[in-house]
Amino acid sequence: MGRLDKLPPYLFSAIDQAKAAALAKGVDVVDLGIGDPDRPTPASLVEVMAAAVADPAFHRYPAQRGTPRLRQAIAAWLKRRHHTVVDPNTQVLVLIGSKEGLGHLPTTCVEEGDNVLVPDLGYPVYGQATLLAGGEPRVFSLAAERGFLPDFAELEKLADEKTRMIFLNYPNNPTGAVADEEFWKRMIAFTTKHNIRLVNDAAYLEVVPGGEAALSLLQVASPSKDRVIELHSLSKMFNMTGWRIAFAVGHPELVGDLGRVKESMDSGVFNAVQETATYALGEAFEGLLAEVMDVYPKRRQVINAALAKMGVEVFPSPATFYVWAKVPTEESSIEFCGRALEEIGTVITPGLGFGTGGDGWFRISLTASDESIAEGARRLEGWK
Repeated sequence: MGRLDKLPPYLFSAIDQAKAAALAKGVDVVDLGIGDPDRPTPASLVEVMAAAVADPAFHRYPAQRGTPRLRQAIAAWLKRRHHTVVDPNTQVLVLIGSKEGLGHLPTTCVEEGDNVLVPDLGYPVYGQATLLAGGEPRVFSLAAERGFLPDFAELEKLADEKTRMIFLNYPNNPTGAVADEEFWKRMIAFTTKHNIRLVNDAAYLEVVPGGEAALSLLQVASPSKDRVIELHSLSKMFNMTGWRIAFAVGHPELVGDLGRVKESMDSGVFNAVQETATYALGEAFEGLLAEVMDVYPKRRQVINAALAKMGVEVFPSPATFYVWAKVPTEESSIEFCGRALEEIGTVITPGLGFGTGGDGWFRISLTASDESIAEGARRLEGWK
């Protein structure tokens, strides 16, 4: 069987097809499924970008690993925001979105017969990238009774001399779970013991509306000594999902290996986008982030109130722009969410799409407009 043949269907493509079919029938669809911010990129960032696009200096091939200005800005931002000191020349790598970096990471170390530990629940790309690299995804569970954190006894049983990497994602999509200092210390000890590369997908690190940033792995690890790498994204921070700009930070060897793969696969991020990212992570950062995050607490309250009226259990979380809730019937998550689209024209995401452990749960995104959130809540609270 070829590697492509091992890839499962991509859930979100199926959801898009179901939504398109409903729209074709004339259904007034409210989409609370995909995590793509509804509001535009802040105007000041668009202005910086417009000026950069007009500058011929940015029209040539981009700096493949990131412009020195951006890498220095990232290092300064990490020190100011997350109290982490890194070398911008050897420990920072600019990415064409964090998905690109996650997809390339297994290629840096996985050979035929190797394995990678991937979470269930989790972003499907972790396992898919492992398969494309020729490795075996070994799935570990994230259960509600543990706050959707791994069971270290299970990890010990799964890890062996062929385990090359473990993917984690905190704050977690889809659950909103966060990891504390004690957890990261135990995870660093575990990966050091087994000589496993530790990856944290930190795309939602700053998406803690109304509160401080979540704890970065890099604040607990020593990124110059420990074999760790953390991926950050500007997509959620600044409503820049379409801009495709992110960065990886961590151990020089891991960052360097990912950079070597990228040299063979792409030509870097458009320099005008890098210039905009440099501005966003500078002195304007706090104001821009507050502007973007301002809408989510109220939206969460509206959805949580509707789910409470339905008698639905919600996992309490301060992080991400998702609500993770338990299916209130005996149906599977696929059946329940399919019925929501059919009966009330509302798209919600079945938990099964994030792994078998997600069955019995569903995810609601808060990235729809206030009007759509209110209408979706109205439809949900009168339905089961």
